[in-house]
Amino acid sequence: MNVTGVSQTRWGKARFGGGSAALWSISIGIGAITSAGLGWLFLLLGDVERPVLAFTITLASTLPVTTALGWAVLVDRSTLKGAIEKPDDSIESSWYQKAAVGAFGDILIIGGLGAAVFAFTKIEAPISWCLAAVVLFAMVDFAGRYAWQKKSVS
Repeated sequence: MNVTGVSQTRWGKARFGGGSAALWSISIGIGAITSAGLGWLFLLLGDVERPVLAFTITLASTLPVTTALGWAVLVDRSTLKGAIEKPDDSIESSWYQKAAVGAFGDILIIGGLGAAVFAFTKIEAPISWCLAAVVLFAMVDFAGRYAWQKKSVS
């Protein structure tokens, strides 16, 4: 339902004015420049036998993503059909926020206690294992807290 008085389309309109055609033209331009930069960076950092082919493949494979990124940055959400007016005010956003805050506190506590245990007991472990364990703990903790938030509301 269009309550703002702004015409809405499937692809939206640009924030700076103009219609969908202007939005897509500039988005494709942003995508092409960004993809060309990524192709150049690939050639600069890599040792390739056929640089033109490598550049072309990199450009072609990244162009859809970089164009979509340009569109997402430039589109005016109020001109999109079916777009939620305030997506940050959803119940899922509230669950996410509460789970993230709780998981962050748990990471600080577990990280501090783990560092103390490792320091006092002189246990040695590869840093990659320690970081992997912390990330795994954070993911499981966040997922559990999010599921708990979701379940407690239902």
